[in-house]
Amino acid sequence: MRVPIAVQLAVLVLFPSLLGLAVISVAIWINNYNFVVDVKSQSISSTAALKASQISGDLELAQSASKTVASRILIQAALKRLYLGNDTKENWAAANTDIQAALGSGGYTALYQATIYPKDGTGNPYGVFNVTGSDISPIELPYSYPNGSTVILGDPGLGYPPRLYPNLTYSSRIESDENGIRRNVTTVHAFPDVQLRATSTLLLGPFHVNATFSLLSVTLPIINNTSATDILGFMTVVASAARLQNILRSRDALDSTGISLLLGPANPQNRFPSDAHPATRTSEGNIDALNSVQMQYVFEPSIVSGVADRHNRYHQGDSFALSAYPAVATAFARRPKSFNNASTSLKTTNEEGSKVAVGIARPQSTMVDWIVVVEQTHAEAWAPVIRLRNIILACVFGVAGFIALIVPPLAHLCVAPIRRLRDATKKTMDPPMDPSSGLLTVSNNNEASCETCRLSEKEKGFRVGLRFLGWGSFGASDCPHVEEGRKKPFCVPGKVEEKRRWVTDELTELSKTYNEMSDELMIQYTKLEERVAERTRELEISKKAAEVANESKTLFIANISHELKTPLNGILGMCAVCMGDDNLPRIKKSLRIVYKSGELLLHLLNDLLTFSKNEIDKVIQLDQKEFYLADIKSQILAVFQNQIQEKHIDFGIHFVGAPKTQVEPAEISEKPPQVETELGPPGTASLKDMVLWGDQHRLLQILINLVSNSLKFTPEGGRVEVRIKCLGEVDKQADRTGRTSTDSKLFRRRSKTPSATQSKAAEKERRTSMSLQGQDQLSISPPIDAKPLMFAFEVEDTGPGIPQHLQQRVFEPFMQGDPGLSKKYGGTGLGLSICSQLSQLMNGTIRLQSIEGIGTTFVLRIPLQYIREVTPSTRTSSITASIAPSIRSLGSRVESHSSTSVHFEKDLEPRLVGLSQPFFAAAPPSPPATTDVQMQAFGQIDGQTDGKIRVLVAEDNVVNQEVVLRMLKLEDVYDVTIAKDGQEAYDVVKANMEEGKAFNLILMDIQMPNLDGLQSTRLIREMGYSAPIVALSAFAEESNIKDCMDSGMNMFLR
Repeated sequence: MRVPIAVQLAVLVLFPSLLGLAVISVAIWINNYNFVVDVKSQSISSTAALKASQISGDLELAQSASKTVASRILIQAALKRLYLGNDTKENWAAANTDIQAALGSGGYTALYQATIYPKDGTGNPYGVFNVTGSDISPIELPYSYPNGSTVILGDPGLGYPPRLYPNLTYSSRIESDENGIRRNVTTVHAFPDVQLRATSTLLLGPFHVNATFSLLSVTLPIINNTSATDILGFMTVVASAARLQNILRSRDALDSTGISLLLGPANPQNRFPSDAHPATRTSEGNIDALNSVQMQYVFEPSIVSGVADRHNRYHQGDSFALSAYPAVATAFARRPKSFNNASTSLKTTNEEGSKVAVGIARPQSTMVDWIVVVEQTHAEAWAPVIRLRNIILACVFGVAGFIALIVPPLAHLCVAPIRRLRDATKKTMDPPMDPSSGLLTVSNNNEASCETCRLSEKEKGFRVGLRFLGWGSFGASDCPHVEEGRKKPFCVPGKVEEKRRWVTDELTELSKTYNEMSDELMIQYTKLEERVAERTRELEISKKAAEVANESKTLFIANISHELKTPLNGILGMCAVCMGDDNLPRIKKSLRIVYKSGELLLHLLNDLLTFSKNEIDKVIQLDQKEFYLADIKSQILAVFQNQIQEKHIDFGIHFVGAPKTQVEPAEISEKPPQVETELGPPGTASLKDMVLWGDQHRLLQILINLVSNSLKFTPEGGRVEVRIKCLGEVDKQADRTGRTSTDSKLFRRRSKTPSATQSKAAEKERRTSMSLQGQDQLSISPPIDAKPLMFAFEVEDTGPGIPQHLQQRVFEPFMQGDPGLSKKYGGTGLGLSICSQLSQLMNGTIRLQSIEGIGTTFVLRIPLQYIREVTPSTRTSSITASIAPSIRSLGSRVESHSSTSVHFEKDLEPRLVGLSQPFFAAAPPSPPATTDVQMQAFGQIDGQTDGKIRVLVAEDNVVNQEVVLRMLKLEDVYDVTIAKDGQEAYDVVKANMEEGKAFNLILMDIQMPNLDGLQSTRLIREMGYSAPIVALSAFAEESNIKDCMDSGMNMFLR
């Protein structure tokens, strides 16, 4: 491996520098990372410990205040009298006054209520005496009486919140003391697992009155002041829990996303069950039992403004398993290592799975098993660490980039003398070879000696030159000439850069000789490469022309094969029927079908010949003369009257006059203004009374084709409207300019193919077309006073519309809007292409506007000469006399076609190909089948029937349906069912199989709408149909036959 000296020197300097920088960066990162993490951990844990201490102090204060009330002498004296049988109100009068005084002087802790319970169930076991402080403000409780009135704290009954008062149960048993004296011992339980003793204290609540105020109760024994073990009764004191809420709501020492949480067991006594005890300073907790304990938030978690709620599911007091909050479970299970068991976890999740950092501490209280959690988002907790990481990375990469930027130029300057000596003595060397290239090209073999790049470096400056020269030939070169040369099998050495020297030597002379040789070689090989490139371009042009010709041939055969064979199939089939039929009316009816099919075939061939001649020789000549504009309307109505009535189409032809102002040439391409009159421009007549100069027959050909397409695609009951508009007067110079612009735009569209042959043909076509137009204008000239007007013929329908991606291609030959086997409409796809040719020949344009699902509008713009106004006396006769024989013939054919056959008249679907008359949808052909296969198929039919053969014919073409029905009747097969498409055939077979019936034979067309024959056959076979299915198609290619057999068909008939 060859490594330049400059690269070696640069690596030698870069490696130690970057290594030392990396070592220092790692050390700084580790030290600062630990420091930042420790600071954050201590901050969170200290906050949690402080809040836990505050909560512990408030709980102890509430407990002390309650003990003070329970130790009053008057209360104890009243209890003693109660046990002696005095349960009167006078017994509690003095105690009531004493307790009210005690509740009113609660001091730092607000005391509201007190209830006294007996020690052994004497009197009322639910409380022998209860009292509410008289000096407290009314407090509305969060529930109401059955009548809807609000309950106030201290009201009889519900005024003493049941959740804050324990339901004491008493049980008695006989025990013997040390002296053997038996006595009755009473035990008191607040809950099944909570027994009240002389040292017990029970905390219930908090009871949430509203969002900012809560109550809690402390239940403790009343100890006789004269005996430390004599229990006189029990007292429950209700106090305020607002201070606890204020501690948790305080945002002191919290960051922007930090909140304080207080968690405890989800039970009334706020203690863990006896089998799930938490850890203490002397023992570990039962982690398995703790994980299954249900926890809840003692107070609802706070919501910080602008911060996402991380405890949304538990705002209503819902509980969750302790294991759902891993950090809290660990704090309860592990033995405390510090005061308040404070700990920190910067990477954990809360009960809802949110990533958080928490500080945890347990309040030092024997009354509750609560824990304080200071929680903030993971992103905020780690923000200092991420900031530190970004700073270190920026510093490291910045310094490394600076070193990497400085070292290569310095290395380049150090090895410059050695490199110049190498460049001066280096000769041609073989670069990497590209086997696919066989050309001799001029390029450079080494990066440092490319003349072109050297000159550009001198122009661009020292910086670019250093970047290029600093790395020598190591790695990929920045020189485009070098990269191009490496792909060539031979390279010419570049010139050596000659610098100004005060002293010349042998190296200077050698450089001059080397440069002269390089110049001569470059001249020779440049000429050779130009010749090779020219030959290559010619070969590519010829190849593309051949490919385009082959694609055109394939496209032509694929589009025209079916349309030509369809009427031919009808002719042959109906002739075969006639030869085997003796009924004269049926023979005549069949011959009419033969005649129509032959006439259709003739028109198809005429369209193809017309299109081909127009494309190649431009033989169409314009027959310009005077005609009445009103004739256009009457002749269109005469041609399509029957078709409009059969499909119930809302059809109309309207004249729209010109605007009051003259239309400029640039405005002709814009949307014409909407007017409400039929008057032409000033100096002319009403549109329906105009006598114009132009080729009436070509104009009618275009309009008839456009109207036929609209009627074909418009559903029954739709609307087709023809609007004849006068856009205004156009001067002759603008008219000539518009013609040239239109022609050039047209031929630009035709010359989009990359083939040079097509470009030459388009140029020839342009010259021929313009010459023909010149001949037409010279042959017959309009009157001198004729006014050039621009007319727009709009044909609007409410059909299915044309997809957006096909709107620019529908005017191309053989292009249709529904290609494929399942297309619903026939035709060769030449109609709109011929219309486009005729409009161009008449110096006009044709375009379309279509919205899929709404309809299509074709707009034909043609300049015509206004001659004069028709006189009223000759208007009617002239209109009748001006109907062209070809149009009359066409209208009669359409009319006779609609009345040819009565029983399948409703299924006729007219198609128009090019300029021909409508015809009916036809069916595809079929391939030959051997006699053995046919006999085998009919043998299956004979084995499956009891003498009456049932046949299903899936065919969308009415003519082919009639042919098949006639042929089956000749074979004495009369039980025949017709399906108009593949979907209907599938549905009929499925329905008959469900009824227990089955067809003995299915004749399946290939090309049908909705569902083609191949797809329908596959679906029928999947249902379990096993009888023969025979394909009927005129497309007898091997690929089509193979597709039919692969789909499940048994035979292929053409």
